[in-house]
Amino acid sequence: MKLTDEIVKALQGCIEEGFESVSDFAKFANVSGNTISKYLRRETDSIKEDTWKKIHPLIKNYLPKKKSDTHKKPLELTSDEKILLDAFADLAPDVQRQKLMEIIDLAKKFNRKKAGK
Repeated sequence: MKLTDEIVKALQGCIEEGFESVSDFAKFANVSGNTISKYLRRETDSIKEDTWKKIHPLIKNYLPKKKSDTHKKPLELTSDEKILLDAFADLAPDVQRQKLMEIIDLAKKFNRKKAGK
């Protein structure tokens, strides 16, 4: 994956808004802090595929939307998803961030187990 200005900006935004430091982000993404720092300083032109798979889910909301994304059918939510969103909205912002990170971590563990089977 080519390292673009948009990816660097997305990394910066994600780290600033959701993490205490670059090393905190790197640890959460299971990527070397040195690697993330190199990306932020633009000391490399590309991102390894396995690294991209780890950081993309965390930064995707900070990347510019593609034109094709705006023409998709509206998202249909299940009743359980609607209940979760309503309950999540009632939480304080700091608790929302904490629970979001816990859910992401749980999903990563689940996907690792699923991939191992």
